[in-house]
Amino acid sequence: MGRRLLRTGAVAAAGVLTVGLLAADASAWAPERAPARGWLVEDPAEAETSGTAWERGGLRAAEGEPEPTAALGGRVPGAPVAQAVFPPHDLARPVDRVAVAADADGPADGLLIEVRGERADGVWTEWRERAGGPADEAGRVRLPAPVGRVQVRVGIGGEAARAGTVLSGVRLRPAGAPAERPGTAVRERPYSARLFATRIGLVGARTANGHTVRTADHFVALPSRRALAPRDAGDYTVRVCTEGADRRCAYAPVWDVGPWNITDDHWNTPRESWLDLPHGLPQAQAAFLGGHNGGRDGFGRTVLNPAGIDLADGTFREALRLPTNAWVRVDYLWTAEQTARAQVATVSMSDPVVVRSGPGFGHPAVGLAAHAAQVGVECLADGDRASGPGGAGTAWYRIGEGHYIPAAYAEGGEGAAGCAEPGPAPAP
Repeated sequence: MGRRLLRTGAVAAAGVLTVGLLAADASAWAPERAPARGWLVEDPAEAETSGTAWERGGLRAAEGEPEPTAALGGRVPGAPVAQAVFPPHDLARPVDRVAVAADADGPADGLLIEVRGERADGVWTEWRERAGGPADEAGRVRLPAPVGRVQVRVGIGGEAARAGTVLSGVRLRPAGAPAERPGTAVRERPYSARLFATRIGLVGARTANGHTVRTADHFVALPSRRALAPRDAGDYTVRVCTEGADRRCAYAPVWDVGPWNITDDHWNTPRESWLDLPHGLPQAQAAFLGGHNGGRDGFGRTVLNPAGIDLADGTFREALRLPTNAWVRVDYLWTAEQTARAQVATVSMSDPVVVRSGPGFGHPAVGLAAHAAQVGVECLADGDRASGPGGAGTAWYRIGEGHYIPAAYAEGGEGAAGCAEPGPAPAP
């Protein structure tokens, strides 16, 4: 079983060590096979893992573990069956490029090495895959923005999983100063797209981040690993809203990859795959409705519906109250700058928080916010007193237009300004 380390203790100590290690000039970069000055060496024992087994001081894909099938509907070529997420580390200076290499005993084909970084506003960039080449030679990863903290994860699949390749460590270091380039500006508002949503179901299956699907679970799947949050985290959260007069919305973290594809980040420009498609159009939707790629997905399977997002049962039935698969509006919250942000928190660590149309319990419920979902706090309003994991008080956070949750059911939100106008009066 994997272990999650808090940023205090071991991780904090590692971060302090990183500052000293990475202070060396890394502007001159070339492939290397052995740890050198300026390199940080990750320890597999500190990683949060899923689908792995410990062997000879390293990690390999475990035998007999349930495969991540929730959103993909079964094993597909190229999808990792195990992964290790290493603790984040502070850097001595912001960078937008990182050199990274893996130390492994066995075939490296199937090792997926990805890096992400924390932006100046505290929001994580999406994961970016290391360029091709031998895994033990350092390859660069270019991040979407300059970052002051970095994190690495390694997926194990393909030949590496079949051959029992053992991952004994990962090495990384900054690779040059941040470069000004177009296309890196953070949006004022999150990117939004209209997608066809389907239900995940499959209680007991394992998601791509190692979460075991529960009854009435609250999370979503998107068809790209770039926005896959670590287990139990809400670093990448979407707001999903139904259409029509009885509009309801759900705030849910991205804990799985799918439906259909695993490299289709259609919300990005440029996107990782299917560069011929318009911005925001999922490949599965284009295949089903327009015959793109001969009506097949990236694995050659015939696309049977235009789904661009999968919803766990709790999000599908309880939050949105959908009777069947439907078109929805999806806002990718991490794509916007967040001057004040908070993480939804509940006592059970699984139940969601009711989202209301105003700052009080007399206001109608308009949706649900999942535990661990990270949301932008637009402003702070005074309302009914509430008591929760975040304390007690009359403060309410507005997290969207006409969307309020008690501040007592959130962690963070510091720096939020007061709402310019009071919330609406409760319904009689």
